[in-house]
Amino acid sequence: MMMKLPSIVLGALLALLAIGCENNPQEISSLSRKVVEVEEGKNIKGIFSQSGNLKAYLSAPLMRRVKADTQYVEFPASIHVDFYNETRQLENVVSAKYARYFENMGKVFLRDSVVVYNMTGDTLYCKTLWWDQNQAIFYSDDSVTVQTIPRQLKGVGFWAKSDFSKYTFKEVVGSLPIPDQTESAAAPAPPIAPISAQPKPQVILPQ
Repeated sequence: MMMKLPSIVLGALLALLAIGCENNPQEISSLSRKVVEVEEGKNIKGIFSQSGNLKAYLSAPLMRRVKADTQYVEFPASIHVDFYNETRQLENVVSAKYARYFENMGKVFLRDSVVVYNMTGDTLYCKTLWWDQNQAIFYSDDSVTVQTIPRQLKGVGFWAKSDFSKYTFKEVVGSLPIPDQTESAAAPAPPIAPISAQPKPQVILPQ
């Protein structure tokens, strides 16, 4: 038979427990420590889709899925993402040494040698960059350099569409060169090779 403790006795026991733990910070820490589960995978290849349409193809040598209060997936050993348009044509490519994907938010945070380039030759370089999957935009509050054909733009704070067709600086650093007739008539410069861009994986898409 289970015996019920009077409320006075129960209160006294709880008080004694609190006093006993007061001088044991390690014990308190161990009791309050939250359990974090980590799942790890190697040679990852994944697809991002929206409304049944392919949006991006991701590849990374290492992935960790962390289950905590805020769940996320991190790629600590580099990441490479190919973005596609509605006709499944490659639009632009993103690479970085580190990335963290917040599944519940639909956002990816990239840092360390972040490079974004499109098929027309525009290339972006920055230290940190966010990709909002739901709004299909990139943005950053850090310094950003955009290499276009044939000039270079620098600024602090950046916003762009995921297809890199439109972008805006919050603050432009330095003067902007104004093209003249000679420059506009000249043959376009070859595309700038992106720094530390990884080889594009061969992707076989469903018909």
